[in-house]
Order: sequence, then structure tokens, then C-alpha cells
Amino acid sequence: MGNTKKNNSSRDLADQIKQQWSAFLADHSVLTVGLSGGLDSVVLLHILCRLRDEIPFQLQAVHIHHGLSFYADDWQLFCSQICRQWQIPFHAERVQVSAKGLGIEAAARVARYAVYAQTNADVVALAHHRDDQVETFMLAALRGGGLRALSAMPALRPLSEKIMLWRPLLPFSRQQLTDYSQTHQLPYIDDDSNRDTTLLRNWLRLQGLPAWRARVPNLDRHIEAAAALLQDELAVLNEIRDADWAQLSQNGCLNITEWRQLSAARQHQQLVYFAQKHVLGTPTAASVYAFARQLRSGSHTAEWSLPQGKAVLYGNQLWFQQKGAAQQWHWLAELPKSVQLNHTPHSFLSWQQQPFGLPEKYCSGVLRTAQPNDSLRFQYGRKSVKKILQEYKIPPFLRRVWPILVNEHNECIAVCNLFTAANVSAKNGFLPVITDLPLPIKSK
Repeated sequence: MGNTKKNNSSRDLADQIKQQWSAFLADHSVLTVGLSGGLDSVVLLHILCRLRDEIPFQLQAVHIHHGLSFYADDWQLFCSQICRQWQIPFHAERVQVSAKGLGIEAAARVARYAVYAQTNADVVALAHHRDDQVETFMLAALRGGGLRALSAMPALRPLSEKIMLWRPLLPFSRQQLTDYSQTHQLPYIDDDSNRDTTLLRNWLRLQGLPAWRARVPNLDRHIEAAAALLQDELAVLNEIRDADWAQLSQNGCLNITEWRQLSAARQHQQLVYFAQKHVLGTPTAASVYAFARQLRSGSHTAEWSLPQGKAVLYGNQLWFQQKGAAQQWHWLAELPKSVQLNHTPHSFLSWQQQPFGLPEKYCSGVLRTAQPNDSLRFQYGRKSVKKILQEYKIPPFLRRVWPILVNEHNECIAVCNLFTAANVSAKNGFLPVITDLPLPIKSK
């Protein structure tokens, strides 16, 4: 009787995961499982392996070698062997984990997710389950987290522009996964570091939560329901945030005049989102409030230091500046560079047709950064490139790397994203555009 019940439970897990796929991911085809080798990820891989004949996806697995454990090589070998046994394409990736102000667990997570975001998959499936969700909620509460932290882990969210992150095991408990592994006699790795109660998550799992569960028998269900409600509320907050961003932003910059019309809470959300969008690091609440006060005061220039760069107020726009120019503008290291229309394409450069621009015969030259003595010819004389950029409210840090196109005589014939020289331009010509630079509109 017991085996029959376990077999039914095993099929129930597979059926529910199949329903999730059909409801939310049916139009995807390549599925990668994040495989650590532990109980949870082995169970997930086994379930999806069983479903290969019922769901039209290509299943593969990736293992992240963090190099943090003496047994890391053995874990990678185990994962490769189990994938070979189950005939699942396998890839392992070694990462360097550098805390840089984060805890080692958080830094390892950042490294893992960076690898997941670079896979060739449509969907990356991770093996977080209900107990993990409860622990994540409690950790957020103990650390003073806000709505985003307390909403814990969504079952489905974008990982990148092309990849969805899926957590199909969230409805199931650790005990259900243990029962499944016993039913199918699955091998898995038992990581001894999971018993280290100096780590807060492990202490919660092994000591803190068992006491709470003894006092509140339905604790996990209550927290699961609370996280689901918070995720709904977070979705509404995100809709408002995204609508505000669409109204206030232009080419990644934030219009501070319009920003000042928002309520204080929405202003704070936009500043946090600005830092997030431009990979400037997560700001502290205190720094958000302090910078918001400075912006509300009517300052014309201001800087906000962030872990991975800064936000710069200039020309009533908030610009982003990452720590290194080469980090922010990956094409900078390639300059100077010869370019030509309809020649070898460059990922960072496009030629956009304009009512008045360079004719095809002039759409070639050397792309380089502007120098102090560079100037561009207009209909009634010349103007220095520096002056043009100042008039268009380009901040000083960006003027130093702004690209221009020069001819064989080293004369500027185009300021990228802005103007072409009047003496060589014609109707329906072309303007060289650096795709990740802003396209500013001149202030009135």
C-alpha cells in the first residue's frame, strides 16, 4: 500500500510539472536544468527526463563548478556521469567566486546566474522547492527586506531578454522530493556544508524552522500563501514602475523635471530601477532617500555613488556612468577603427538614413573619439565638436569618449548620433549611429 501511494505521488509530481509547462512554456523548445548533483536538482532532472517523450523540448543540463569545496571536482564528475547514463547533453562551467562586499553564498549565486543567462536555452529550470521558499521568506524578514525580498522566489520570471527562469518544484516539499528519490532509487550528492549552522539559512532549516513548525503546524502553507499574495502586489508595483519609466526615460536617461512630479515613493522606485537597469549595483535605502532629497532640492548637478558606478545629473537628465569607460562602452577598446557603409557589419555601429546626411560615397572613414581641436562644418561656418556636445547637454564624462567619423585627412565629417558635415552631406544620406549611446534632444 505504501509503495502504491509513493508511486501515485511520483506521478503527481510529473503531471503537475507537465501542466506547468503546457500552461506557461509550451512555445519554448530548449530546456536547461541547473544541476548541482544534490537531491533537489537530481529529482528535477529525472522528472524532466521522464517527460521527454510527452513534452516536445530538448533537455540538457549545466553544472556550475564554484571551486569552493574540496569535493567540487567529484560533484562535477557525478553530474556528468548521471547525464551520460540518462542520455542528457551535459555542460560544466567553472566560475570565479569573488565576494566583493557580498557574502560567499550571494557571490556564488551571482556567478551561477551569470552562467545561466549565457546558455543557449529558452528556459533554465532550477530545483527550488517549497521549503526553500519558506527559508527565503524568513531570511528576508530577518534581514529587514521589503516587498521584493519578502515575495521570495517567483515560479517564472525573465532571466534575460531571451531566457525564462522556471522553478517547477515550488509547489512541492522537500519530503515529497525525498520520497520521489527513494521510489526511483536516485543517487545524489549530500553536501556536508548544508549542515553548517554558522550559515543563517542552514540554522533556519535545521534549528529555527523546526521549532516554528512545532508551534504552527501549517506554517509552510501560510508562508507560501503570503509569498503568493506579495508576488501579486509586487506585480502591480512593477506595472506602475514600468509605466513611470516609459514616461520618464529616454535612451536610458531619466528626465528629472518630470521625475519631480511623482510621489516620493514612486521617485524612490525609479531611482532603484535606474541603478538596476544600468547594472550600477544595489543601492542602500539610505542612499536612495538621500539622493532623492538632493534631486528634489532643484540641484542642477549631482552625483550618486553606487557599488558599480554612479548616476550623474546633468542638463536635467540623470545619466549612468559605470566604473570604467571600457566596461560601459565595449566598443571603445576597438577605436580608432575603419568603417564603411555596406561593408563588414559592426555590432555597435549602424548607418541610419536621414533627410540630410552623408551620401554613400562619403560613408567611410575612421571612427575615433573626439579630440579638443575637432570641429564640424555647418552651413554658416564651423563649430567645435566639444561645443556641439555641450549644447546637446552631453555630460563631460561622455564627451571624452564620444565617437566621430573622420576622413582620410583626419577631418570630422560626422559626430555620431548627431550631425554630418554640411559640405559633404546630401538629401537622404546616412548618419553613423553608435547603438548604445543616447540620442539626445537639444534642450529648448
